[in-house]
Amino acid sequence: MSKRPNGTGNVYKRGDTWTARIVDHWEPSTTSKSGLKPIWKTKGGFARKKDAQNYCSILIQAKRNEHPPKTFIQNYTEWEKLYSPRVSAKTMEGYKQAFAHFKPLHYVKINNISAVDLQHCIDNCGKGKRTRQLMKVTAGLVFKYAVDDDQIVKNAAQNLYIEDQETNHYEPLTDQEIDQIAASGELYADYIVALCYLGHRPSEFFAFKKSDYYKTDDVCYIKGGIKTDAGKCRIVPIPDRIKPIIEKRLAVKGTDYIFPRQDRTGTFSEMPTRYFNKFVWKPLMDKLGIVGKVPYSTRHTYSNKIKNIAGSDKDKAQLMGHADYETTKKHYQSTSLAELKALSDQII
Repeated sequence: MSKRPNGTGNVYKRGDTWTARIVDHWEPSTTSKSGLKPIWKTKGGFARKKDAQNYCSILIQAKRNEHPPKTFIQNYTEWEKLYSPRVSAKTMEGYKQAFAHFKPLHYVKINNISAVDLQHCIDNCGKGKRTRQLMKVTAGLVFKYAVDDDQIVKNAAQNLYIEDQETNHYEPLTDQEIDQIAASGELYADYIVALCYLGHRPSEFFAFKKSDYYKTDDVCYIKGGIKTDAGKCRIVPIPDRIKPIIEKRLAVKGTDYIFPRQDRTGTFSEMPTRYFNKFVWKPLMDKLGIVGKVPYSTRHTYSNKIKNIAGSDKDKAQLMGHADYETTKKHYQSTSLAELKALSDQII
């Protein structure tokens, strides 16, 4: 078989004649490493190799005539069916949410969408850097599908730019606001107080199970986390302020989660962060008149509390589970549980 540039087809000899072939489309495959297999369009019977090579361009043009440009959303739907078996459902959900931000372009023919159009959607989506990065990836994959399907020649999404905007700053809750929340008596109010004194991200906080709680003669702590290597197995001693909350949660029967959601029938399940944001946090903040604070403010509250207390930056990084602690760990001694407890005991 003669090697030719990608997308131009190739030729091979079959018996005494030569055959030209191009990739017509791709289909899912369980035997291929890539998860896809090519479906070929061929034309044989050429006496000379050169004639077969020249015919590849005719096959390509015929294929393009058979595959007129479709709308952006049509291409996304077809690409989704092809790509979804290769990745997790959670990953595909991320692509779906990212594609939703291209709504102004959904029903535009893909050959009429320029890089400027895509960039405008990304720059004006109103979301953070992670969402904009996912938008760029999603657009790139869909446009690549359209190129492979011969609807377009160029991938307009390949040079999109993600502006390095400043990291969002979330205002911490004040001590007065924490006291308001604690005194409200509302369901899940103690969850918010606990979030302020443990410093975990809401998503990892609600994933904690009773098996993640440890108690020794000297200290009680929660071990675990998500997102970075520094955060996945970090140890956070439980400050005195919330020990009664933790003990109360551990005594609840019928659930393995420390901070579960409880439905109207009394059944427990893992608390979804979206549910917490919409049906727990927002109604309580509105009721108490607390404005400008979001669930992630609790993590900033914790960071603010440990900022000015005595202790090394290394120990504070360990409590926060920051990824840059990995660099610190390579050059300094590891943090002991006693040192972390001494630091967390100062949190008031």
